[in-house]
Amino acid sequence: MIPEHRLTRWRASGRTSYPAVALLALLTALYLAPSAMAGKPTGEYAQFTHCPLEVTGVNECVYGEVPSGEIVLNKVKIPIAHTIVLQGGLVVTEKEEAFVNATEGATLSKTAEEVPGGFGSSPLTATLELVGSVALSRTKLAAGEGTALKLPVRAHLKNMFLGEACFIGTSAKPITLNLTTGTTSPPEPNKPIKGSPGTFESREAGKLLIYKSDSLVDNAFSAPGAEGCGTLANPLINEKFGLPAAAGRNTVIFNGTTKFANAQAVRESE
Repeated sequence: MIPEHRLTRWRASGRTSYPAVALLALLTALYLAPSAMAGKPTGEYAQFTHCPLEVTGVNECVYGEVPSGEIVLNKVKIPIAHTIVLQGGLVVTEKEEAFVNATEGATLSKTAEEVPGGFGSSPLTATLELVGSVALSRTKLAAGEGTALKLPVRAHLKNMFLGEACFIGTSAKPITLNLTTGTTSPPEPNKPIKGSPGTFESREAGKLLIYKSDSLVDNAFSAPGAEGCGTLANPLINEKFGLPAAAGRNTVIFNGTTKFANAQAVRESE
């Protein structure tokens, strides 16, 4: 903090020099720096920056990474090559586990994945975007049964020939993923596939729970036709993907790591 008598002397002179102004700016920056840096989780809890700690009742923070897997929309298989992130919080009681969206960050990261074959001789990307409420159950994830993660999403398609509003799925007609770490029960022609809770690890005296190498799967969902791609492009996109596609012709596999942290421990790490 710069003493007031020095500031008064500079004001009274009416001719503050450039070095004095520079020094004032530097000292002010140094004074403000600690407060600007405050309020972020540290150490083992550093990834929980966007946990909604200010929401009443949130007692668990969630951070999940999906670096691999696949998104299959009927005829097209899209490898997950770029990490998708899911983050937020949970209000955990004896009766429920209610998900709360992330603060100041994307609950589901908008991660573009390359679509094999492109579209119209140009590369094509697909990005899963959240269009509804997330449901997440740590209990079901660990048990390997039931829906561990429910994601209502749309696939945002982009390339040089498509507009900015080309989607497979909308908020009114979402692609609803009911992902499990257990075994799926899809209609034909798909066959059951099995997920996995992965390897469980407890850290920080039980305040940080990690499910490493978990696999969440669903192959029992339907996918609607493309919308907003343009009068000519919509039918071409549908032909490429084989859309609309009934349940039993699509698959999503998310392989990664899911972390749950005690909200109070995250606060105390700041």
